Amino acid sequence: MAKSSCSTRILNLIKKSSLKTVDQQDLIEKINIAVLESKKTNLDKVDIDRISQEVTEQVKAQKKINKINAVNDEILVRKTIQEQIKNFNGDEQEGLISLLVGSNRLTMGARSSVGVAQNAAQGQLIAAFDGELTANNLDGMFDKADGRLQEELAITQQQISEGLEVTTKNKDVKKLAEIMEKHSEIARQALNARGANIPKMWGYVVKQSYDQFNVRAAANRLGKNLNEITADPNLKGTDINYNKNYTAFKNFILQYLDGDRTFGNTDNIDSFLMNSYNSIIGNKIQVADGASGVFGSRSVTKGISNKRVLHFKSAKDWYAFNEKFGTGSLKETYYSGLMTSGRNIGMLDTLGTNPKKNFEKIRIAISNRMLANKRSTESLSSYKQFEKFMNVVDGTVYTFDGGKNGFALSKWSAIGRAVGNVSKLGGAVISAAADIGIYGSEMKYQGRTFLGGMAEAMGGIGRIKNTKQKKDIAKMLGFIGDGTIYDVSGRFQVGDNLNKGWTQVQRTFFKYNLLSWWTNTLKENSMLGMANYYANQKNLNFNQLNKPLQSFFGLYNIDATKWDVIRKTAMSKADDGTEFINISELSNMSDADIKKITGMNDLSKIELQMEKDKFKYSVSGMLLDRSIFAVIEPDARTKGTMTQGTLAGTGLGEAMRFLGQFKAFPMAIANKVLGREMAFLRDTSGNFSLRNAQDMGRGIKGLASIVVTSAFMGYISMTAKDLLRGKTPRDPNNIKTIMAAFLQGGGLGIYGDVLFKEQRDAGSVAAGLIGPFPTTVIDVGLALKYALSGEGGKAGKAAYRTISSNIPFLNLFYIKAAFDYLIGFQIMETMNPGVLKRVEKRMKKDYNQEYLFTKPSSQFKGF
Repeated sequence: MAKSSCSTRILNLIKKSSLKTVDQQDLIEKINIAVLESKKTNLDKVDIDRISQEVTEQVKAQKKINKINAVNDEILVRKTIQEQIKNFNGDEQEGLISLLVGSNRLTMGARSSVGVAQNAAQGQLIAAFDGELTANNLDGMFDKADGRLQEELAITQQQISEGLEVTTKNKDVKKLAEIMEKHSEIARQALNARGANIPKMWGYVVKQSYDQFNVRAAANRLGKNLNEITADPNLKGTDINYNKNYTAFKNFILQYLDGDRTFGNTDNIDSFLMNSYNSIIGNKIQVADGASGVFGSRSVTKGISNKRVLHFKSAKDWYAFNEKFGTGSLKETYYSGLMTSGRNIGMLDTLGTNPKKNFEKIRIAISNRMLANKRSTESLSSYKQFEKFMNVVDGTVYTFDGGKNGFALSKWSAIGRAVGNVSKLGGAVISAAADIGIYGSEMKYQGRTFLGGMAEAMGGIGRIKNTKQKKDIAKMLGFIGDGTIYDVSGRFQVGDNLNKGWTQVQRTFFKYNLLSWWTNTLKENSMLGMANYYANQKNLNFNQLNKPLQSFFGLYNIDATKWDVIRKTAMSKADDGTEFINISELSNMSDADIKKITGMNDLSKIELQMEKDKFKYSVSGMLLDRSIFAVIEPDARTKGTMTQGTLAGTGLGEAMRFLGQFKAFPMAIANKVLGREMAFLRDTSGNFSLRNAQDMGRGIKGLASIVVTSAFMGYISMTAKDLLRGKTPRDPNNIKTIMAAFLQGGGLGIYGDVLFKEQRDAGSVAAGLIGPFPTTVIDVGLALKYALSGEGGKAGKAAYRTISSNIPFLNLFYIKAAFDYLIGFQIMETMNPGVLKRVEKRMKKDYNQEYLFTKPSSQFKGF
């Protein structure tokens, strides 16, 4: 068949169809892809009419999906506008921020945000998968899968998905592949139910993960010398290093790709592959930008071609590529894909299939209403003031930019901050004693007692770990504690994209300094404690619940109807008889319950399942959200504030990240803990007010409790640090001790050791407040200043301090004191004779404090 005849027949079919407004060229491209996928080399053997009809039907289906999406988006937008006007009248800006990242305002739905929905969806996708692995005793195999097993699993997944004969003889491998493919399909179908149009493909979840650092350094990863690679002269606007690495990547991947399926609708393979290459190294595949931008969606347009799928010839070919450019770990690869799907689900559930457009509709509609009421709209005048929060929840803030040097700047800056983490946070678990008081304050906020909450936290720490059954219940609630997908460094900064090597270094460090254990234990304990507290109220209807708990539930849109469903459906008992809310049990709620919750009686089977999932996610989201109030971590709002939505790799973006290092913890305390209590002192417009004596009293008591407890726990933390250093406790009656205790308990304890070194002047301390990296630079400057002025002793001390405080792992709390007594004090005295005596005098003067045992000055005289 001649090409012109083929095209004519296609065009004739289009004319006969009902697709009056479809772009004909786009349709022809889709048909051409289908022809190529038929694997026929002779056009006369291709059933053009059948293929054209099938593709035309697909286009019609997409048009139908688009219409449904448009209607659903309009319904969601109108409903959201009504809720915003009702709940945030007078404080509309805060209302729109709450829609993205949550608010502490005491109003209905203030915490029902995109950020919370995303965390819940991610947690529940992983929990369901983990639960099935555990039930089949396959979690060990999944955790430790080596390269050979990963390849066998990929091949088996493809065979299962495509209905081919399964070749593996290992029953466990087959079962694990079935579970992986099942939950991959669950994620794909959940996205399709929310407006995406992703065709069935094997391994949908694992195909979304790459190691962008290996991709950027493709030549090195493939064992090639850059000098032996010929640069492509057709690649304009790229530096030689980028050009050669891209060329190495392209030459490698082309041998494994199914060219017909991947490049069927492009005339420029280089342009297509370069888009994909840039998307991978820029981490843009992780961005949650609506139904048309979901990975693999048929509705992906040319404008967002970086989300298109790279089709491999077979699972074996995919694995050959993934072995070089994947994450290396099956667990990390699979969970990363589930988390990307969860991030998209949370976005679609809250802001619909076109999030930015819908958000703008909501903002403009509310602004117009304010104008109609003759009110100033300055607070809603521009999308720009909300962009920093949108950039966090859609993932843009985790992408790279900054031109041709942006990737390198981002990579090395992140490594620099990682060095700061592992060389300065060795005593973080001691400083984390303040968590106990914060935990108690959160439980008090929910209607329990402050001291009871603190006792629960200390009981959890003392227990070391929970029983397996309780751990499983915590997982079903959405708790994610494994270091593979959760990095404790996030407690102290806004997060970095690190390569595998430095990511593992950080995880190892936080394991050895015990902060991973401490944080995961308290978070798990807080979720179980809350789930038990709610379960204990199951015999009370909503109006019988204590007022703080009613108000608290309202923040997450849980009303009397929803509470009735929870208390009759979602209860489980542990082996010791303790009862908990169990999110997985909500899968058993009836269709009638869902119809009551939604107020809709005409839901389809797919819609019923989607609404059931949304309800599960909302309950799980509440528990997950409050767990990072009880055990402070920066949420999306804190991250947006600290990064201002800037991208990694840009000058401003990296400056903001250096500025924010170690400050996420105190910033989160101010935003979440103090902000939570301050909300009792505000009126509905967000202004401070004496409108309600009861709320005002509650807020003042809450703040007072936090201040007093923080000072007490801060003193305990300081005392523990001093004892580990061989020093006596500081005089608690000394005003300097009291102030230091407040700072320790208020979050500065993590950072105080970095700032307040011996012989730093006030100017240096003030400058150091901008971050540990500038602090190090200042130390180097001091050393040079003293050296140039002939003050050798001071120069040596400053140089020693700079070097010793930047050696990874040296400051682990059980190593540092040993190092000082073995050699550290000797070096200090050698560098600056008499320094130990001066330190001892200063300790006595400032804090009435001495060394417990032999004074270092009497024992160490220098080399």
